Amino acid sequence: MTDHENLCPCCSKKKYEICCKPFHEGALPENALLLMRSRYSAYVLNIPDYIVATTHPASPEYSDNKFNWKRSLSKFSRSSTFHKLEILDFKENNNLATVTFTVYLSQDNHDATFTERSYFEKIKGRWLYRGGQLAAGHAPNLVTNGQLRLLPLAYYGDSILRKKADPVAEITNDIRKLVEEMIETMDASDGIGLAAVQIHHSIRLFVIRTPIETGEDKFEPGEIEVFINPILSLPSKETWKASEGCLSIPSLRSLVERPKEITVEYTSLNGNVIKKRVSGWQARVIMHENDHLDGVLFTDRLDQEELLKSASFLQSLEKRMHDGRAL
Repeated sequence: MTDHENLCPCCSKKKYEICCKPFHEGALPENALLLMRSRYSAYVLNIPDYIVATTHPASPEYSDNKFNWKRSLSKFSRSSTFHKLEILDFKENNNLATVTFTVYLSQDNHDATFTERSYFEKIKGRWLYRGGQLAAGHAPNLVTNGQLRLLPLAYYGDSILRKKADPVAEITNDIRKLVEEMIETMDASDGIGLAAVQIHHSIRLFVIRTPIETGEDKFEPGEIEVFINPILSLPSKETWKASEGCLSIPSLRSLVERPKEITVEYTSLNGNVIKKRVSGWQARVIMHENDHLDGVLFTDRLDQEELLKSASFLQSLEKRMHDGRAL
């Protein structure tokens, strides 16, 4: 082979033997950017075991069926022609990081270039891929301005999710900063609601993107609302079932029965006390997030049939989080 052929596929202009190969053989990348590059070169070289081993145990991409997961990864590698990796942005803050990059590739002689803002988290000293936001083609608009303001999520099995949160005594600048970070964390995870306890702050506060109903059991996220010290009352006798998920229990969705309407009284971020009657998806999201403040998860509200369907997944997720790895 020529020196050019020995260059690492990650486009670092270094030789593979001193660039990504040590990571593929077990060395730990010291930062998320190195992990991202080594994962890219693993795709190019068709090393699915490395992709699986460096995926966050709570990533939406995780699969208990390792055989099918690896086969799918390998199929993607074989069917793709990788042309170039371009790093657009890298931000790191303690145990969280983002890398925004464009992958230039083709499939079946058609351009399949995409840009991704990937999210990484360090668990037990190891950087892992948690998820990402995708856009077709070269999309530098995915690069965010300013410092990284993501917060680490608490996942199923974390004791804080079972603790009853304390009231917010005063709306301080720290609370306002926390709300901003919660909104960025929620949006980065494609969520429509996030309670403070889910980011390791045991206070009675949650944020939502008010659901805009577009049809039967369908909605799209709307404007941000902040709920401080909420009190729910007067649930309607009429109930309905709909599929719910949770950022603290990624990849699981189950049918949950809740009242169709509820009254909520809360303090807004500017200190106003608001009381209103809400219904449909807005009521559902508010009830879901308020449950978090009382240490209740949506899985606690499942009927026996739904609970049996999710039991093995919950056990697997808790074990993966305890071990800190997907394998």
